[in-house]
Amino acid sequence: MKLCHLIASTAAASAALAGASGVVSAAAGASTTPVKIAFVGVESGAYPIPDRNNDLELAVDDVNAAGGVDGHLLEYSTFDTGLTTEQAVTATQQAIAWDPTVIVGYSVDGQVQASASLLRQSGLPVLSVAQGPAALSTIVKVPNLYTVVADGPAMAEAATTTYGYRTYHPTTVGIFSTDDSASDAEARNAQRDLRVLGVRRFIVRSAPDTSTDTTAEARAMRGAGAVYEYGFPSVEAVFNRQLGQSGYTGPILGDQSGTTLVAFGLNTEAELAHYTFSPYCFPQVLASPAAEAYSAGYAAAYPTASPLVADPYIYDAVHLVAAAVARTGGSLSPSALVAAIGRLTYHGACGVYHADRQHGLLHQVELISLGHGFSDPELAGIYVEHPLTRIQLQILAGI
Repeated sequence: MKLCHLIASTAAASAALAGASGVVSAAAGASTTPVKIAFVGVESGAYPIPDRNNDLELAVDDVNAAGGVDGHLLEYSTFDTGLTTEQAVTATQQAIAWDPTVIVGYSVDGQVQASASLLRQSGLPVLSVAQGPAALSTIVKVPNLYTVVADGPAMAEAATTTYGYRTYHPTTVGIFSTDDSASDAEARNAQRDLRVLGVRRFIVRSAPDTSTDTTAEARAMRGAGAVYEYGFPSVEAVFNRQLGQSGYTGPILGDQSGTTLVAFGLNTEAELAHYTFSPYCFPQVLASPAAEAYSAGYAAAYPTASPLVADPYIYDAVHLVAAAVARTGGSLSPSALVAAIGRLTYHGACGVYHADRQHGLLHQVELISLGHGFSDPELAGIYVEHPLTRIQLQILAGI
């Protein structure tokens, strides 16, 4: 998964002891053992945002305000993965040493892969938000791992085959991506699907995920009928700006980075006037009771925070943990919770969660249009992913 919500720089103090990055306790005098959630994510360096743990806190508060689950209150502690695999392994070791009930987090596929042996040995239930196929349970061989966001290929398929092609019918397609594994998988999936639809001409370019100049890549797209982009938001922002400067005025089909581009003003409304993107989840445009309740609750709890950079799938992950504890009758046994998560059907803010054979839990993606400006994002479509075969997973994961 790409770091689509990670922008503002706020360095967090390093911790010598596991969990020292900040424990939020369930409550004094809890009558039984608390449900301990180890949140493993980017807490320091150049990318964390100030509101990054809002959804985690909101969900814990919601469950505890209702009395917890089967006598257990919830608490959490954060563990800093930074952006490297080495730091992710250290954070995983610290999280496991904290003796949690469940581990939630990981926003980079490579960090899941690097931590896989530790996670497998722990036996703890793991709810991951890394959305590339290389980080799925069956690929990393961690049977206790579940993924709470729709996978990257599903995003690419929704944006290309179902919406982008049928809306614009491009004969020549531009595809731009950054060089991380998830972005590369999405770009390859987009080409595959568009070829099936009949597109024969492609302009394919990529850039490092630290690029600050994509002029050459943008100029190459001038003959495209539509441009699809998959990558880190900071690079996509530069690319979008330079597309306009290079004379391209056609549709841009984006990925999850769209929320960050808008929320932090990385692009102007003019630069995204023909932009449609697929967020991980955007309950504000969904009509389900769970989505509406979440949107109202988030706005009430954090009135000054932009919902565009919220993480509702983290909110849902915490509630999934509570639902699993309820299903076990209050047991916090790791094996019992892993089994319970695999059997759950949970209606959350982002949609219906139910495990497939790859332990992917969410199979719904949305497309959001910015044609009416940043203040009026519109739902362009909702798509349900088709389960990937083992061969497709291996191809997309590059193995």
